[in-house]
Amino acid sequence: MEIRRSLPALFLASVKSYPRERMFLTRQKGGSWEPLSSRQALEAVHEIAGGLIADGLEPGDRVALVSENRWEWVLSDVATHFCRGVDVPVYPTLPADQVRYIIADAGARFAIVSTTQQVKKIEAEKDRLPQLERVYSMEPGVEGAESLSDLRERGREYLEQHPGVVEERLASIAPDDLATLIYTSGTTGTPKGVMLTHENFCSNVAAAAAAFTFEDGDLALSFLPLSHVLERMVTYVYLEKGATIAHVRRLERVADALREVRPHVFATVPRLLERAYSGVMEQVEKARGAKKILARKALGWADACAEAHMAGRRPGAFKGLRWKMADKVVLSKIREKLGGRLRFVISGGAAMPVHVGHFFWGVGIEVYEGYGLTETSPVLTANTPGNVRLGTVGKVFEGVELRLADDGEVVVRGPNIMKGYWKRREETEEVLRGEWLYTGDLGTVDDEGFLTLTGRKKEIIVLSTGKNIGPRAVESVVEKSPFVNRVIAVGDDRPSIGVLLLPNFERLEQWAREQGLAWDRPESLLERQEVLDLFKREINSRQAHLAAYEKAHQFAFLPEELSEDNGLLTPTQKVRRRQVCARYADLIEGMYRK
Repeated sequence: MEIRRSLPALFLASVKSYPRERMFLTRQKGGSWEPLSSRQALEAVHEIAGGLIADGLEPGDRVALVSENRWEWVLSDVATHFCRGVDVPVYPTLPADQVRYIIADAGARFAIVSTTQQVKKIEAEKDRLPQLERVYSMEPGVEGAESLSDLRERGREYLEQHPGVVEERLASIAPDDLATLIYTSGTTGTPKGVMLTHENFCSNVAAAAAAFTFEDGDLALSFLPLSHVLERMVTYVYLEKGATIAHVRRLERVADALREVRPHVFATVPRLLERAYSGVMEQVEKARGAKKILARKALGWADACAEAHMAGRRPGAFKGLRWKMADKVVLSKIREKLGGRLRFVISGGAAMPVHVGHFFWGVGIEVYEGYGLTETSPVLTANTPGNVRLGTVGKVFEGVELRLADDGEVVVRGPNIMKGYWKRREETEEVLRGEWLYTGDLGTVDDEGFLTLTGRKKEIIVLSTGKNIGPRAVESVVEKSPFVNRVIAVGDDRPSIGVLLLPNFERLEQWAREQGLAWDRPESLLERQEVLDLFKREINSRQAHLAAYEKAHQFAFLPEELSEDNGLLTPTQKVRRRQVCARYADLIEGMYRK
C-alpha cells in the first residue's frame, strides 16, 4: 500500500499518471456539462497558490472555503496546500453567525467563497472578523470580494517574477503538517475544529484505493458536501485512481445528474438510498394486475441472488437464469434510473437498513457501508469487495487498530487519527488517551472481525426503571415499515420507550384508498382509528423480536419534516436528538400521558 507524502503529492501524481481531458465536469445552466482537463486544473492550482502567496499567505495560515460542490472548491483546497496553508471548509448552508464563528475560531486570514450569498454572510459579520484580510469569490462581479480569476491573474504575474516559490513551499511540506480544520457539525454542542494532517488523509486514501477497484474512464458523481470529511476523502480517492469527477451543487439536481453523466460510482448517506428504494417499491404497489405480479416476482428473484452477489460469486444456474429474466423486464430499468452504469456506492454517515442494502445488491448495484468519524479522516471500518455483511460496518481498514473497551466503546488508533481539537486541550484529552481515540460509539465485533454499531454513549436512553437502551435498537426495525419515513426513539426518565414518527404520506394515502377511507388532507388521516391501528400493527410486528424494555409502547406523529432550516438536522442529515426532544417536549409529554 503506497501512501503519498502529502495531498499536493497525490494531486500531482494524479495529473502525471492520468492526463485527461475531463478531470472535472460542472453542469451549465442549459444542462450541458463543461469539462476541465488535468492540464487546466494544474495550471489553475499554481495560479491560485501564486496569488495567495503574493497576498501574504504564510505556511500554517488558514483559508476558509465557503462553497457548494464545484471544481473551484477542489482547486482552492489543493492550492492552499500547495502554499503549505491550512484550509477550513464551511458548509454553505450555515447561517451568517455560524459562518462567522468558524472563521473567527480558526483565525482565518483569507476566505474563498462561491457566490454573492456567501459574501453577504461574511459582510454581515465583518466587524466581528478583524483577522480576516481578504475575501475571494469564485463567481465574478461580486461586490465585497475579489474574483478568483483576478487572484489567478495576480498569481501568474507573481510566479513570473518569483519562479520556484510554489515548488519551495511544496518541498517543505511534512506528512504531519496540518492540512485542514474541519468543524464537526455539532449534534450536541458548539462545533469543534478537528485538526487533520496530510498523513491522516493520505493513509486513509491509500487504504481505500487498495480496497476498491476502479476502471479506466470511471466517472464519479460528487454531491455530498465537500465540507464533509467523507466526500472530501473519496474525492482524493477519485484523484488517486484517475477518475473524472462531476460535481452537483444542489441535492435536488442529483436525479438529473444521474441521467446526464451516468456515473460509475458515488458516495452517499443511507437516507438517499432509502428514498430510491421507497420510490421503486411505491411504483410496484401502484402497478395493477399482471404488471404488479411480475414486478414483485422479479424483485423476489433479485433478492434471492443478493447473497451470491455480496460474496462475489455467481448465483446457481436456476437462480441465475431467473435473475437474467428479472433483469430484462425490471432490474435494468431500476439501474437505468440511476444512470445505467452505476457499479458501486459508498454509504456512510448513518446506519443503512439491511433490507435497503439487500435490495441494491439484488438489483446488481454494489453498496459498501462503512464507519468513521471526522476525527479519523474518516474511515475506520468498511465492507469491501468479497467481505460484505449487511447490518455491520465491515472490517478495519488497513493500518487501523480497533478494540472494544470494557463498556463496549469502540477505541482505535492508526495513522488516520487526528492531532486533536483546535485550541481545545481538555476536550482533546477526553478522547485522545495516548495513541488511542475513544470514539463514543458502542459496538460488538464478531468472530470474523465485522463491527456492528449498537449506539452512541451520549445517546443512550435511560428509562426510569434504570434500563439503558440504544435508540437504534427500535428505530432500525420500525423504519423498515413502508408507511414510515423517519423514526426517533425517546424515553429518558420515562417508564418505557416511545417513538416519534414521520409518516410516508404517499404510501399511506395509497393504503387509505385501498381501504375505502375518505379524507380531506393527508394529515387528517392520522386522526382516524384505522390509521392508528395500522401504525400500531406495523410497530408491534417489526419489534416482536426485541426485549420487552427495548420495545416502543407508544408513538406520536411529528408535525413537520426535520431539516437544516429548522435546526433539527445537521448539514450531513444527522438528527439533532437533543433539539428534537426540546422542540417537541409537549408532543412527547402528551404521548406518555395517553
